[in-house]
Amino acid sequence: MNTELFYPAPKGLPVAIRPLRDSNEMLKNLERFDWTSLTESGNADLVRAGALWLYGFLDESHSIAQGLASAEGSYWHALMHRSEGDFSNSKYWYRRAGSHAIFPDLLAAVRQLTTSSQSATAALLGSGDWDPFPLVDAMERAAGGKTEDDTPLLQTIAREEYNLLMGFCLAKR
Repeated sequence: MNTELFYPAPKGLPVAIRPLRDSNEMLKNLERFDWTSLTESGNADLVRAGALWLYGFLDESHSIAQGLASAEGSYWHALMHRSEGDFSNSKYWYRRAGSHAIFPDLLAAVRQLTTSSQSATAALLGSGDWDPFPLVDAMERAAGGKTEDDTPLLQTIAREEYNLLMGFCLAKR
């Protein structure tokens, strides 16, 4: 299984808020990829939706994710809407995804990334369990230019989130 095109996320990706679409050549590379070689259980569309999102192909990712009736399909759908700036719709799809299996690992990663001196990101850590809504709210503030200092951290968290979700989808059999 050759996933290096999209897993783990290449340096600088994903662009968490309003990403630019990558090149037509990248879209062609993704379209040529043999997605069915990744999974035996029909989860290829989950991986494809995530890979398209990673490179800023939001419409293409959305077309796939909205047809997937699984927690992971809802999660990709939430990421897509968060990226395009439709933050309330993102929260809706996070609710549909529910408490996902990657949340404990994501919380641990965010704890390692943040320090007590970063009070603006302290709300992301919550009271013990991962809650995606404070992250959506932080991204909304950053998109509105209200917290530019947090943008690199939000980018790093989005990368962790992507890698955990993509890894989960790739392992799902």
